Amino acid sequence: MAHRIGVIGTFIRDTIITLDGRRVESIGGLYHTMAYLAHVVDDNTEIQPLCHVGEDFYDAICDTLARFKKNITFDSLHRISQPNTQVKLIYRTPETRDEMTSQTMPPITTGEIAALAACNSILVNLISGDDITLEALKNLRKLTPCPLIYLDLHSLALGIDAAGKRFYRGIPDWPEWVAACDILQMNEREAAVLMGLDGRVTYEDLVKLGRRLVTEKLPACHITLGSAGSLLFYCNAENEIGYEHCPSTKVSQVIDIIGCGDAFGAAFLAHFVRTKNFSTATHFANKVAGLNCTFMGSLTPEIFQKVIKPQLDNAIAA
Repeated sequence: MAHRIGVIGTFIRDTIITLDGRRVESIGGLYHTMAYLAHVVDDNTEIQPLCHVGEDFYDAICDTLARFKKNITFDSLHRISQPNTQVKLIYRTPETRDEMTSQTMPPITTGEIAALAACNSILVNLISGDDITLEALKNLRKLTPCPLIYLDLHSLALGIDAAGKRFYRGIPDWPEWVAACDILQMNEREAAVLMGLDGRVTYEDLVKLGRRLVTEKLPACHITLGSAGSLLFYCNAENEIGYEHCPSTKVSQVIDIIGCGDAFGAAFLAHFVRTKNFSTATHFANKVAGLNCTFMGSLTPEIFQKVIKPQLDNAIAA
């Protein structure tokens, strides 16, 4: 029987300004998640995105996704009559950037999630922060059968100022978002927001937070650390909380970090639904995320075959 993965988020028109001043136009946001899922899931897995797409971008998204030649369903891609969200990403250092965004897409609501009723797992990637309402996220658990829910906190921790620039902000209702998922992903800056800290967090701070978050109801949590890999926290069969520091893939040159978190989440979920092993799935996710740094712009079938696949060896089938 085929496994079906539902995907919620926002496709983005990206303009990337590199450190050397080059301007690169790219498809971003949920596209990164979809592209990696399409390449690392097995042939029996179906992928069903549920999101709103601006009428000026809808055809381009469908045409691009069709190139993956995987079982992607398009029934839940809703064309809406407003321009699609556009984001300008300006690199400041190899691992930091400013982000400017246009109007976000309307969120997925409770009335729309029934489209994912046949999904065994659902990956929710909060690309804009407004991708789904909290009520709709909570109601994903009421689908029958109840799917595994993977949540990347991502831009929920980002506000938008009057000029469209993103900035880190507090999330007053974050415990409700966390309680609505089974596996949580966030980076260290987002973790700092959850702890109410404005500055950098220590390794010990992150370990305390991860251990506090993981329970029988939230069996796993990832805190990604960029070039330092990620922290995995998990609840084992004896309800004991453990954690592991998973290293990143060493690469000769970091070219573009955009989409690394999306690659991580997609790779982890694709591997985990096959193996049910938190550790091996996390190591696989770190390897894929690291390889995503080695080329500019979004993943294409050609880039996957040339850059990613040769480095994965037998890891996809493991």
